[in-house]
Amino acid sequence: MGSENMDEINEEIVAAIEAAIFAAFGNSASKFRIKTIKRVSSGMPEWRKAGLYSQMK
Repeated sequence: MGSENMDEINEEIVAAIEAAIFAAFGNSASKFRIKTIKRVSSGMPEWRKAGLYSQMK
């Protein structure tokens, strides 16, 4: 991400998140409003997260 501040999230990331919400929820996504986007870190490996998410479905 170059010299940009890691606390800032650029417009392209916000657009990608909005597109993902609309793709997942269709017309009902118009009821969503993004208030904040925060970067979070997790000590959990990606493979473990994928396993947990698949069990939640």
